[in-house]
Amino acid sequence: MWLRRIVLGSLFLIAAAPGNAQKNAADNAPRPLDALGMSYAALQPHLGACRGECRQQEREAKQGHRATFDLPPYSYTVDAGKVIQVVIIAASFDGFIAEGKDKWGPPTSLVYQILANPDGSESRYGEARWNLPEGVLVDARQSPMPGKVLGVAKLQLGGSAVDLTESEPPTVGAIVTITNPSAQHTEKPKPRPLI
Repeated sequence: MWLRRIVLGSLFLIAAAPGNAQKNAADNAPRPLDALGMSYAALQPHLGACRGECRQQEREAKQGHRATFDLPPYSYTVDAGKVIQVVIIAASFDGFIAEGKDKWGPPTSLVYQILANPDGSESRYGEARWNLPEGVLVDARQSPMPGKVLGVAKLQLGGSAVDLTESEPPTVGAIVTITNPSAQHTEKPKPRPLI
């Protein structure tokens, strides 16, 4: 009888395991435009992926101070108890511009600068901005992104071991900042009594 209970209990744990598996942070994180203006209390259940690393930020956010929580590909900044900024790391600047055009129409401004490199070549640096309803601003800035590390191998060369890192080539991504300056109320300092 006890063997049957152990076997049934083991089968139950195995069957329940996939449902208890931790979700990817991006799957559990609120969408950037939904998170903007969200209270810290509403954001807190989504922070499970960074629990061990975010203790100090959680303390600061609970006290009403500014704190930033990184849940790749998103980063949420909380101040005075609500989300005031969301930063997204996009793999492709041009891809984000195309996606933004589909969602919000053409950007309010799209500017490219041509910069000369020391080796004589030129680099193109782009910035885009969307002015969305209710004062929401979406700023995208082109930025080089390092390639993803694929693996590290040890090579023996003349008796000493050398680490060889294999990575994907770097890409031109984007750092996207979403804010709503019109909804951020700056607190006026409390007047001091004159004695």
